[in-house]
Amino acid sequence: MAQLTCATCGLAAEDDDLVCRGCSGNLSRPVVARYPRPGPHTPAAGVETSGTVDEGDPAEGERPRACPHCGAPVPVPTNQVCVVCQRMLAEVRPSRTAGSGEGAVDVQATRRDVPTTVLRIRFGAVERTVTPGSTLLLGRAPAAHTTRALLERYDNVSRQHATVGLEPDGTAWVRDEHSTNGTFVNSSPISAGARTPLRDGDVLRLAADCTLGITVERPGEADRR
Repeated sequence: MAQLTCATCGLAAEDDDLVCRGCSGNLSRPVVARYPRPGPHTPAAGVETSGTVDEGDPAEGERPRACPHCGAPVPVPTNQVCVVCQRMLAEVRPSRTAGSGEGAVDVQATRRDVPTTVLRIRFGAVERTVTPGSTLLLGRAPAAHTTRALLERYDNVSRQHATVGLEPDGTAWVRDEHSTNGTFVNSSPISAGARTPLRDGDVLRLAADCTLGITVERPGEADRR
């Protein structure tokens, strides 16, 4: 089997990874064709049919997913982030048992495996996204796959300067990795090796002049802004 690599940064990924461990981008996989399961109406091997195949009720199958924000198709059913607008694919699906009427919706039918919060870090016009349970290394070392090219012109930024992360519960944080010139949140220096909370609208500064904007986005908040 060919090695799975990220189409954005080229980092090798494991078979069970959903997003790239370097740039947090989606890892698109080929869609495997689905074949109907054998049933009481499936013709036996060697038996000719009349040429008409009963494919069943299309409403019973799983319809292709689309991004609820921009409408772009979701190439892989397990994708958690839209490949076009990079926003979370949170959605509520119809329930056949809850409520009354054909369009009844059950809150319990909401996808539980879709993260509820996204941490966005802005480097001028460039943006990097951190999803729940993920981290992003900020620095000029090769290990900082997605930020090295953006920060290499800042000589006062350490090779492994700081790490930002987002917990599964939506808590965002930054940790200074014992950098030479320090890390600052809203102009206040933070302690090296300890996690410092990040909030929506915070300004993160590395050394003296590398300034990054912080956005902690939860589903639905962007539409209300």
